[in-house]
Amino acid sequence: MTFVSLNQVMKEEAHRMILKNVDLVIGESSQIGIKMSNEESVVLFDLIKGRIPPSSGHIHRETESILSHMKEDGLYDSLTVQGYLKFFKQLADFPDPLEDSIAAFSLLDVWDTKIKKLTDDQKSRVSLFRMSMFSPDVLLIENPLTNLSGEGIDLYLKAVEHVRSGNTATVITSNSIEDLLLLSSEIYRYNQTTGLEKTDLFAEDPDQIFMQKKESEPLKPNRVFKVTCKLADKTIFFSPDEIDYIESINSVSHIRVNEEYFPTDLTMNDLEGKLITFGFFRCHRSYLVNLQRVSELISYSKNSYTLILKGHPNVKLPLSRTRLEEMKQLLDF
Repeated sequence: MTFVSLNQVMKEEAHRMILKNVDLVIGESSQIGIKMSNEESVVLFDLIKGRIPPSSGHIHRETESILSHMKEDGLYDSLTVQGYLKFFKQLADFPDPLEDSIAAFSLLDVWDTKIKKLTDDQKSRVSLFRMSMFSPDVLLIENPLTNLSGEGIDLYLKAVEHVRSGNTATVITSNSIEDLLLLSSEIYRYNQTTGLEKTDLFAEDPDQIFMQKKESEPLKPNRVFKVTCKLADKTIFFSPDEIDYIESINSVSHIRVNEEYFPTDLTMNDLEGKLITFGFFRCHRSYLVNLQRVSELISYSKNSYTLILKGHPNVKLPLSRTRLEEMKQLLDF
């Protein structure tokens, strides 16, 4: 069942383009992630909920049961967690005892604590608990993992899965594609020039490529190799040791150097073949990482692994579960 569909939606405000070329279908149990700015998130959520009309394009809704949560949305600091959630239980006419869901949101230890004394981790789960009591068909959330600790992320992911068990569709926006990989199964990027683009991060059988045996001869080290990227009328050359990682975006390989991305004509398979002898590792179908840059491995669950890069704590790269053992052997841990 389709809850909301957007077809070639465009929105201008104060003679300035905010969103354009937005095609999106939100169906039952959808787990959609979109990389976009906070301003773009606010406008998109308002369009989906029907608070504002599009400047052009069409939005079709089969439900009015749509809730949103923005990062700056506050809580009632003077209330305890129990008092706050009991208030919204009555408002939502939620039939089940709150105690039945405390464990799912990991709030038992702070049940009688005032909200103003909670950590950001705990407040994020209180907000999610509140919204879940309304049993929305569609839940819109902005930047839910920002400022959360590693443990807080783990507990939030478990709480989100509990909410989704009721077939609630989620649309989550973030400035971090890595956060979206933890939260969603369908990933988009909003590009101010071209509009909303679906990524190839979750193509069919994403792990199959790693299970296939290579039939070619063993790779031999190259004496000299530079990755070439063309920008306008110039060609830029990068040495392997300058590269943090390489990401496939819409089937185009992008070289990440410091805080910048540079597109290259080489495919991910080509780059893997050329860079494997320089310490690069295919941690995910869409990511090739320089292992010398990896500083941490985080496991949020038995099937979810993330790599943190040295000097870039906010960069989180997914590690496919089928590649974990190979990485352990390479790094001997």
